[in-house]
Amino acid sequence: MTKTSNTSRLAPAAILAAAAGLALLVFGFSLSLQPASTGFTLDAIEADVSKRFQEVAQISADDLAAKMQSSKPPLLFDVREEAEYRVSHLSGADRVDPETAAEAFIAKYGATAAGRDVVFYCSVGMRSSGLAAEVQEGLVKAGALSVANLRGGIFSWHNARRPLVDANGATDFVHPYNDKWGALVARHEFVRTGN
Repeated sequence: MTKTSNTSRLAPAAILAAAAGLALLVFGFSLSLQPASTGFTLDAIEADVSKRFQEVAQISADDLAAKMQSSKPPLLFDVREEAEYRVSHLSGADRVDPETAAEAFIAKYGATAAGRDVVFYCSVGMRSSGLAAEVQEGLVKAGALSVANLRGGIFSWHNARRPLVDANGATDFVHPYNDKWGALVARHEFVRTGN
């Protein structure tokens, strides 16, 4: 009879637990920061995103607004669900499903990114930083000048009263993601979940 160590029996469970933890991290479901917790602020979320995704540059709303006025504005990618994007988005942003595979993204957008700065955003920066981390190496290889995430996401942009658009033009509304995360939107009267 062969003796089996406890370590070898636990390895598959440990691997699955680690993979589940990584999936939660990449797709922005933070167990350590919940909207109902004390001190839950957009600044705290921004700091958490920067810590979790140290390899991804973070650009402020002010710096992005300045870049958008240049002769060659950055490519913008909105990493939110369709319903969120329909309520509002940054002008010129292409919506990308949060679960887009890196290979598919590079195949579709790699050539377009050549010679351009690329900026990703979502509600607060978790989903977009996750995708940016996955694709930035491929984008740089394809010729992108830089890859960054909008610090604080569309909530930060909206809170700074920067312009947003929907299918009909300019709008003041923003999708809250859900009720708890929507508490991070400063102007609650402009929260909308549908058109």
